[in-house]
Amino acid sequence: MNGTFLLLVGAGLLAGAMNAVAGGGSFVTFPALVFAGLPPVIANATSTVALLPGTIASALAYRDGIAAIGGLSLRLLTPITLVGGLIGALLLLFTPGATFDAVIPWLLLLATIVFAGGRELVQAMSGAMRIGKAPVLIAQFLIAIYGGYFGGAVGLMMMAVWSLFDAADFKARINP
Repeated sequence: MNGTFLLLVGAGLLAGAMNAVAGGGSFVTFPALVFAGLPPVIANATSTVALLPGTIASALAYRDGIAAIGGLSLRLLTPITLVGGLIGALLLLFTPGATFDAVIPWLLLLATIVFAGGRELVQAMSGAMRIGKAPVLIAQFLIAIYGGYFGGAVGLMMMAVWSLFDAADFKARINP
């Protein structure tokens, strides 16, 4: 076996474990795929597709603990999320690779900030906001576009934004 294969297997295992615990697996898979020689756009799409089964499994496992966000039902948020994700995916497909290469460091920085300090950011900002349903829908739509374009830490971003818009403790809802 060559080193690249072992790197990719190890990255996949580590990313799966990270996503099972807290998220952020794309921080491992995306750079590993780029290091293995894939162009960044292909590495991004491959990473997202590779992590999708675990994401679906997690959503199914926690579906009974997920309730309305900011007074909005998941039946309303789901189609908005799917449309936003589709728009993000289409943006990824139809923008030049050079554009993705220029944008990706900023998206990685944003994802890293949310990944590293999301809880603290939410705690610092919560209580200062009383937001209606329209901003929740807009935020979810924008996060979905981000997720369709670059999936890095999108779950963490959703949890952080949901925490801003809804005072409920999501972890307590999911793990009673």
